[in-house]
Amino acid sequence: MSDWTVVYQFPIDKDLSELAQFIRRYRLPLRITEENNRQILSSLDPHLGEMLLPLLRRWDTGEISLADVHLEQVPAETPTEEAGAKKPADTEIGAGDLPVEETISESAAMSPLPSWPWRKTPLSLILIGMCFLGWFLLSNNLVESLLIYPDRGGDFQLDKSTLAWHWAQGEYWRLWTPALVHFSLPHALFNALGIWILGRSVEARAGTLPFAVLVLVSAAVSNLTQFYWSPQIVFGGMSGVVYALVGGVFVLRRRQPGWRDVPSGIVPLAIAWLLLCATGLITLIFGVGVANAAHIGGFVCGVVLTLIYCRVGGARKFAPNSSTA
Repeated sequence: MSDWTVVYQFPIDKDLSELAQFIRRYRLPLRITEENNRQILSSLDPHLGEMLLPLLRRWDTGEISLADVHLEQVPAETPTEEAGAKKPADTEIGAGDLPVEETISESAAMSPLPSWPWRKTPLSLILIGMCFLGWFLLSNNLVESLLIYPDRGGDFQLDKSTLAWHWAQGEYWRLWTPALVHFSLPHALFNALGIWILGRSVEARAGTLPFAVLVLVSAAVSNLTQFYWSPQIVFGGMSGVVYALVGGVFVLRRRQPGWRDVPSGIVPLAIAWLLLCATGLITLIFGVGVANAAHIGGFVCGVVLTLIYCRVGGARKFAPNSSTA
C-alpha cells in the first residue's frame, strides 16, 4: 500500500477548487482529504511535496494564482549501457518522475514583494493615498486645522499647552492629523513607500482591524512624543507610523524567523537611519528638520503593541504556512 505524506494543511472553509483543477491539469500524485476539521493535501511523493511547498504557500497567501503557474517536466539525464549516451526520462508526471521545474508568470517571479490583492490591504492603500493628499493640502495652504500649533518656549506643561487648548476647543483630531501632513513630495513618497513595503504585508497577515489599532495608537503616540519633545516646532508626516511598522516587523521576525514577506535588509536599514538622524548629522548636513522623537516614539510603540499581539497568539498568522484567507 502506498504511503501518503502530508504536504500542506488548509482551513476547512478554504476554497480549494483552483488547487483541485491544478492537480488534475498536471495529473499530480496529490489528494485532498478532510481530517480534524482541516483540509489536508497529501502526496505519494515526498520530494514532489517539498518542491511544491513554496508555491502552495504563495498561493495560500493570495500572492499568485495557480492559473498563472506552469509546471514543466525537466528531462533527467541517465546513462545508458553505451558510454556517454543519454535518454530523457518519461514525460508523464507521476510519483517517480522528478524533478519538476516550477515556472511562474514573469510578474510574479520578478516581484521582490508579495502581490497582495487590494481587498487584503485596504487601509494600507488608503494611508498611501493620504500621504499624497496631505502634501497636496499643504501645497495649497489647507492644513491649518490639521496641525498642532507650536507652543511658546520656557517651562512646558502639557496641561497648559496649545495641544490642551485644541482639546478644550473639542479639536481632538489634532492628536492624529499631523501624520497626514507632508512637507514635500519626497517626504510623502518616502512614507508611502514604507507603508507599501511594511504595511501591506502586516495588514494582509494580521487583518485590517489589528492593523488599524497599530496605526491609530502609533500615530497618536508619535505625535504626542514629538510635541512633548519639541513643542515649539511645527511637525507632520507619517514617519511615526512607518517606524511603528518597523518595530512591529522587528518583533515578528524574531517570533517567526521563517516569515519572509518583507525584505530582510529593510528593518536594519530603517533602524540605522533612525540612529543616524538622531545624531543630528542629517539636519546639520542637509539643513532639514527630522522628527526624531516621533520616529523613536513610533518604533517603541510598534514594538510594545506587537509584543502584546504576539502574546495573545497573533504571531501564528505570520507562520510561513499560515492562511490569510
